[in-house]
Amino acid sequence: MVAIVDYRAGNLTSVKNAFSAIGVETVVTRDPDVIARAERVVFPGVGAAGSAMQNLRSLGLADAVRNAAETKPFLGICLGMQILFDRSEEDGGVDLLGIIPGQVRRFPQNGAKVPEIGWNQVNGRTDYYFVHSYYAEVGPCTSGTTSYAGVTFTSEVRKGNLLACQYHPEKSGKAGLRLLEGWLSGATAQNGELGSPSQLTRRVIPCLDVRNGRVTKGVKFKNNVDLGDPVEMAVAYSEGGADELVFYDITASAERRPIDIGMVESVAKAVRIPFAVGGGISCLADMERVILAGAEKVSVNSLAVRNPSIIADGAAAFGRQCIVLGMDPVKSPKCPSGYEITTRGFREFTGMDAVEWARRAADLGAGEIVVNSVDADGTRQGFELELTQKIAEAVDVPVVASGGAGSPEHLVTVFRDAKADAAIVAGMIHSGEYSITDIKRVMSGAGVPTRMSY
Repeated sequence: MVAIVDYRAGNLTSVKNAFSAIGVETVVTRDPDVIARAERVVFPGVGAAGSAMQNLRSLGLADAVRNAAETKPFLGICLGMQILFDRSEEDGGVDLLGIIPGQVRRFPQNGAKVPEIGWNQVNGRTDYYFVHSYYAEVGPCTSGTTSYAGVTFTSEVRKGNLLACQYHPEKSGKAGLRLLEGWLSGATAQNGELGSPSQLTRRVIPCLDVRNGRVTKGVKFKNNVDLGDPVEMAVAYSEGGADELVFYDITASAERRPIDIGMVESVAKAVRIPFAVGGGISCLADMERVILAGAEKVSVNSLAVRNPSIIADGAAAFGRQCIVLGMDPVKSPKCPSGYEITTRGFREFTGMDAVEWARRAADLGAGEIVVNSVDADGTRQGFELELTQKIAEAVDVPVVASGGAGSPEHLVTVFRDAKADAAIVAGMIHSGEYSITDIKRVMSGAGVPTRMSY
């Protein structure tokens, strides 16, 4: 039996779905006796170290996890790796389980975007998906290293039957599934040399606007046409090299109804890469439902404008890496930056300056900001470079360019000139004119760090 530890600090659905994809059934549990009886134990985690340790103790799971890590095949994932160390700087300083010697520290504020979000290499080789703000120092149990923000950090540790990783194998495509299979068989290989150079790649993110259960696409939020089934398209794009996916229920906010959770669950079962969901999120409970259904991130737009505290509340509850601010700016002489925030699908003008709103959202706890230009949306004439660059320079979290992609060269330009960390594409791939591989070949040829193995 493979037991997945539920301590209210992880995307358990993604982990369970990944094991199901390789034909292994698991049990999600908070019962120390079940953990003790399990043949193998998986310890996933996202969020903050302080609340995670508090949960472990309040649920009576700390000793059960410690015993499992020391006595049987054990897999720690992301926060579930960090908690195995001695102490973390997070939350003012937190004592951890002390199974692996070493400290967990925050990435330095040296111009790099924090959290680190995206695909990076372990020991200079295989690409895996990372999302974290804190890192474990290299120590005696380190078996894999990765570089970011000028730091070479521990991305894998091994100690006896224990394997733990900073990245998310359950959301790292075929490479992640291979690692899970290797862990199950006891044959997980260690590849490459510690300290080998690695580099975070720029992300290409297909956007699927969904209305009435179907993917649709328009121009400047108008004249939408039906394109197909969202799950089928998600699978095709995932297998075709997408680094992430994003789904917007484009009429949920305007119609004041909840998001389609059934669709989220279906996508989570079908793909092994991260995805975000937006539209129809009205409260913290909605965020929780989306995450429990299998999404890695929740995008808030109109709700955040009405109630900015939802950003801070969501970051505190689920970790800032789960909270994405989506914004729909339009050119406007009324605002200092020249761009005004709109809401409810470009139906309402707010008078809010786009750059100031981005700064405020990042300060509140948004882990990522999507700049979806209303003026460029669906035109395929290129991204809104001026605003994207202004926001990228104003905040210390990753910025995603959205709206206007029409050729691979447009992505090269937005990465190189506007300093975007990721770019959303829609019409240019939905039409079949370009594949994701077409886009990535041009990016790689232009010197943009690009994930090409998928």
